Amino acid sequence: MLPYFIPIELYRKKIYSTEKASRRFLDITEDQLEEIEKKVDKKRAMMDEDITPYEMRKTDKLDRYQKILQYLTNPMIHLELKTFDEKMAFMIKMCDPNLVTYREFLKRRILSFGEVCKVQDKDERIRLIREREQSLSDYEAAVREQIGFYDPKLLRYEEAFFKRYYGEKELITGINANNQDSLIFRAKFLKDFDSVSDERYQELTDLAQSLLALVPDKFNTSSATYSVLEQKKLLGLKSTAEQLALFVLLVDSELDMLRIYEEESMMPIIKERILEEFGYFNTELLTLERKYHERFCPDKKVSVWTKVKND
Repeated sequence: MLPYFIPIELYRKKIYSTEKASRRFLDITEDQLEEIEKKVDKKRAMMDEDITPYEMRKTDKLDRYQKILQYLTNPMIHLELKTFDEKMAFMIKMCDPNLVTYREFLKRRILSFGEVCKVQDKDERIRLIREREQSLSDYEAAVREQIGFYDPKLLRYEEAFFKRYYGEKELITGINANNQDSLIFRAKFLKDFDSVSDERYQELTDLAQSLLALVPDKFNTSSATYSVLEQKKLLGLKSTAEQLALFVLLVDSELDMLRIYEEESMMPIIKERILEEFGYFNTELLTLERKYHERFCPDKKVSVWTKVKND
């Protein structure tokens, strides 16, 4: 067992002391990752051999994590794992190979500190602070339950690890994390959809239908945003216009956001209805759907107020 008089935080602080040198695994090829995995298997076997049957029963995943921290902060480790990223890849493969820390985060809608600070009403801000704290507590508890420990800094490296090695191989759905800012930024600067030909639009429509068949319900805005922005190579998306067109096809192919906007006259009511149906609202999405309507379905009458091509 580890000498518990040495706090785990000291080991953790030491290993992260060189994280500024991280290249987010860009310098580790898949072949090199396989070599690291072999070292993980070897180390795991050695650790298991050193545990007596009684210790095997009482040793949990937290013990393994502590031992790996101690192992990775040993000065001699540089003979086997030379860079910070190699050490993090080793830790992930040893302690959280299924990327639970990252996957659990994606499942949850945790308010950012910036979102909370934007709220002007004091009572509402206090309520959101408590909601954020509870969400973080629930997230930490879920991670601990599955892998035996919670390392808050591990999240950023598991995210980079997933995007580096699995992001273009495995489509992720069921995401609730707030990730729409990047999509809204792209939508804001999209002039039109003219670069997407009719033939390409049909291909995107077919792709959307095949993706929708994979999920029990329709894509929510978070899952669709992640797919079109973070997994564009996997989906064969070649431009921002294609990404945004697929987003609309996945989330709101009937243009219900635009319908709600045209049916209501007051923005608070529009926002309330869209939030209720889609769980997310931004006025840029209304502008995006209007551009989509003009390019791909100008004859579609979204509501009685819609001005169509032949009117």
